[in-house]
Amino acid sequence: MSNIEKRQSRQQSRALQKGLKKSIPKKQQKIFNGQSDKPSTDMKGVEQKFTTQPSANNHPTVKPTTLMSYLVTLGSRKGDVVLDPFAGSGTTGISCVFSERNYLLIEREKEYFKILKARIKKAENPHGLIQHEWF
Repeated sequence: MSNIEKRQSRQQSRALQKGLKKSIPKKQQKIFNGQSDKPSTDMKGVEQKFTTQPSANNHPTVKPTTLMSYLVTLGSRKGDVVLDPFAGSGTTGISCVFSERNYLLIEREKEYFKILKARIKKAENPHGLIQHEWF
């Protein structure tokens, strides 16, 4: 392809792009579920259920326990071992405690490990009952 042909091709594509820009309306109407311009109402509070609320946990990517519990039960059965190689503040471990799964958590940051350890302890013994090796 010669330089002249390349230039003509670029000019044609620019002209085509300008023509397309004119034909696209400035504000397109949103379509949800392919049928309506209104959002679906059958989500059963997914946004409220799976968003984190402000807390004292300062981990940058805190996940809600309800979301992690859903994912843990989706991918494992009671008694299975769930591995979380980036445990962070321990939400996956807490979800495992609640859903009767064993867990293996790995966290390299000491600060987050301390948070994780305290949260898991609280999840395993929520009322702070006296624990003894006999029980």
